[in-house]
Amino acid sequence: MLSWGTADFFAKKVIDKIGCTTTLVFNLSASLGPILVFAVLFSKIPPITIGLVSITVVAGVLGIIGYIFLYRGFQKGKVSVVSPISASWAVITTLLAIFLFKEELTLLQIIGIIVIFVGVFLTSTNLAELKKSIKHVRYNGIMDGIISMIAWGIAYAVIKPVVSTAGPIMALFLLRAVGTLSLFSWVGFSGKKISRPTKLVFLFLIIVSALDTFGFAAYNVGITTEFVSIVSPVAATYPAVTILLAYLFLKERVVNNQKIGVVAILAGLALISIV
Repeated sequence: MLSWGTADFFAKKVIDKIGCTTTLVFNLSASLGPILVFAVLFSKIPPITIGLVSITVVAGVLGIIGYIFLYRGFQKGKVSVVSPISASWAVITTLLAIFLFKEELTLLQIIGIIVIFVGVFLTSTNLAELKKSIKHVRYNGIMDGIISMIAWGIAYAVIKPVVSTAGPIMALFLLRAVGTLSLFSWVGFSGKKISRPTKLVFLFLIIVSALDTFGFAAYNVGITTEFVSIVSPVAATYPAVTILLAYLFLKERVVNNQKIGVVAILAGLALISIV
């Protein structure tokens, strides 16, 4: 939550400078080497099966699709509109996890998850801005956010077997490797141009890459010790962090529904922590 929320805050600033494609290429490329080092040092090579390879490819490709459309949405529109829509991936992930992995939740946990979803929406959305944006779905990143939501919703659910078999760090490397290969293939096929960032922008890119990678690693570790249907809604509260940073450092106004959303998130987190 903390890592992804802060990463999105910096990513928006970088995307406004160099575009979504360059930002994404540097984000994934910068992280692949360090992840490989950690995977070699602290993980074992998992047994290679057709099932593992298939799931890894599907999750890796869907993951990069989610990134592409999220960053494209940031380029078109406002973080406060695109981010909460994209973060709704946790709804799809939670439902798939319950269906695929037969995860059984208590009534309080179910209520807590619902309260968190409501809280994320309220906290990360200015309802007045969202109402205006819906009139121009194609041009303000909303459709990109929806596509990102669907792609990530499936990807973050099906990576459970990969993480269980390969471990959280090796799984991160495998998924990131597939995603990076898919990204470069897309860039080459589409003829997208990669611009050269300034030193300051490059520094922000490194921050984005480090935070994004750490968030993904933390998510993988989380689903090895807890239900996917519990970890996902907690991780998906990251738009609230992005909005809070915008309020603190960019002096963006926080409306009443966002304040209510913060309270809802805290209440939801308390409920799902009750065993």
